[in-house]
Formats: sequence, C-alpha cells, structure tokens
Amino acid sequence: MSLQEEVEKSYDPNDATLKFVDREDDIDPLSDSCLRAEMSCGHAVTPESLTSWCRSLLKQGKYEFRCPALVEGTKQCNELWPYKEVRRLADLSVKEMQEFEESMARLAAADYCEIKPVSTQWF
Repeated sequence: MSLQEEVEKSYDPNDATLKFVDREDDIDPLSDSCLRAEMSCGHAVTPESLTSWCRSLLKQGKYEFRCPALVEGTKQCNELWPYKEVRRLADLSVKEMQEFEESMARLAAADYCEIKPVSTQWF
C-alpha cells in the first residue's frame, strides 16, 4: 500500500483550482472531513466519499459516474460526471486510477462490443 493510500485523503486548502464549499457532503452527510469541494453539478463531496461512491458503481457494473445527491428531497441529481473531474476531486492515487480505468474499459467493452470467450482449441 502506498503512503497516499494509508493517509486519509484530503484536499489542499491552497488549491485555487478547486471550489471549496462550507456545507455538508452531499454523498455522505456523516463525513467528518473538514474540506469539501463542489462538483460540476453543484453538489459537495470529499475525496473519500467520491472515491467510495464511484468504486461502488464500478462494483455494480456501471462505468459512468453519476451524482447520487438528492434534489428536492427525493429526486436524484443523476448528472454525469466526467471521469477527469472524478479523478481530480476523488484525489485518486496512481493505483486507484489504474483500477478505475481498467474496470471502466472492461465494462464499457462488454456493453458496446460483442465479447465472446476465446477458444483454446484449434480447428
């Protein structure tokens, strides 16, 4: 395990490229992380909650990352997040990027291509 993965993820408060917000995490309201950044859809996340959410989507066989935050109490935001934004705001390590990208490629290929098992027998 790398040093970055052992240490809890957090944003650099001096990072002017991120928009920090002073409200609870819209993915995990119980998150105790102090800095939250705003996604393109306007919802607040921490690197930990975003990583966990996206990892759970991959485990469900989904390769597109959509916002789970509730709007108007019951309706899900469902806005599609670009992977580049997810990678940045989830503060993915090199290992995590590799795992995410391999899973996304495998899932997308299975969805868009007719993938058949390769036979080991020669005819």
